[in-house]
Amino acid sequence: MKRVNLLFIPSALLAICFGLMSTLSTGMAAPPAMQKKVTEQAGFVLYLPAGWRAEEDREASLQRLRIGDASAKFKAALTLGAAPGADILELARRQTSQIAVSFPDLAVSNVQISPPRDRLAFDGAFSDGKGGRREMRGWLTMRDGRYQYTTLSAPQGQLEGIKPTLLTVLANVRVIKPADGDGSVTPLPALRPHRLSDGSASLQVPEGWRVQELGKGQFIASDRSGTPSFMVASADVLTPAMGVRVPGVPISPYLPPDQAWRFLTGAQGLARNMRFIEVNPRPEIATQIAQVYTAGPVEVADFLYTCDTREGASKGYTLGVSFGSRIGSNWIFRHITVVAPRDRFDHYAPLFASLLKSYAMDEGWVKNYVRQGMERLRQMERDTARKVASNARDIHQMMQAAYDERQKSQDYLDYQRTQTIRGEQDWISSMEGGTVYHTDNWGTRNTATGETWEGQPYDYVRFSGRNPKHNEDMIPIDSRQLWERHRR
Repeated sequence: MKRVNLLFIPSALLAICFGLMSTLSTGMAAPPAMQKKVTEQAGFVLYLPAGWRAEEDREASLQRLRIGDASAKFKAALTLGAAPGADILELARRQTSQIAVSFPDLAVSNVQISPPRDRLAFDGAFSDGKGGRREMRGWLTMRDGRYQYTTLSAPQGQLEGIKPTLLTVLANVRVIKPADGDGSVTPLPALRPHRLSDGSASLQVPEGWRVQELGKGQFIASDRSGTPSFMVASADVLTPAMGVRVPGVPISPYLPPDQAWRFLTGAQGLARNMRFIEVNPRPEIATQIAQVYTAGPVEVADFLYTCDTREGASKGYTLGVSFGSRIGSNWIFRHITVVAPRDRFDHYAPLFASLLKSYAMDEGWVKNYVRQGMERLRQMERDTARKVASNARDIHQMMQAAYDERQKSQDYLDYQRTQTIRGEQDWISSMEGGTVYHTDNWGTRNTATGETWEGQPYDYVRFSGRNPKHNEDMIPIDSRQLWERHRR
């Protein structure tokens, strides 16, 4: 049975959330301007694109909201009602039979029911009575004797394109006056804008949610209980080929996104018993990212899954990107994720869609970040390639020194090794105020003036350190202190 996705995330948006807005958003249509509207019976307040209409009707404990554009091509509907003791499948048949009264050729497919029989999703297709075909998607949720029934519809082949707008409208619907007057219908929270303090990204979050900023467009947003949550983050991973271990840095061969997510969440103790409901490779996004990331392979996938977290049984949706390296030294995993309690995830689906769509990175910041990232990556590749030229023991010693003694120690080791391999030596002239003389296989050169003495006795093998110009024995640079003072 085909799985019905409860979230829709446009490819261009997903690219933006990974810092590639300047390249990948080319040609992306701007979101429609929204206008606040209160329905005539004051039961709902919502935000609609200019020119769209919203109608409300109610009877007893039943409340309906119908939304559509001016041409009635694109439609959404929300029904809230009471059905104590009703079976969800029977309730779904009742709802679809009402559609079939107007459209007798309605064909329902891809029906999926949750094991507790409190949630149901389905697809549908029918003729619009004017010679055209329409497609629809519907969700039905039951809880505590009440139900919420949501549908989206559009001309055949156009639903995917309009779905972000329809879900955004539904995510921001607020129930002002429930039909039964007892306040039992819980509206989705209003959203407020939030900009990360470093200016790298902006998003919207519900009132009362907290945002923990992680820097460089990354964050974790959640309600005060810690779930549901919305996050954008990344992880750096070393490969076993490096032969080193750094505290807090995971070690693993390069992994595709779904396997990377399982590995990293397990290694950090964030999730266990992860079971994938579906994994969808996204080669079209990977192709776009590869236009600016050329240092190695790129894989992109989105996946729906269940797992056990510190908050309990959970369900999540993640879009992940694995950035590889051609030299196999390290790789990076970036992701955008929404998570909620397993039995409430479908309830939050419209809210999650709105949150994901709201996330955007500052274009100027992104360009600078991508440029700096590429320069840093190229430098890492050059440094690593130079070390790989040595034998395995030297690689381990040099890499461990790089982590333990930081960059100064590493640069000095590189200096000593290069001098020995090439047959070179540097000398310090005290009489010339610390001027450095450089000796190699051809002779000796004053690095300040460029004066050169070639052949014997000035070559590397025979040179004793006697200054060719002054009566002094020069000091060889054979310690880290001298190297830092005169050559670094």
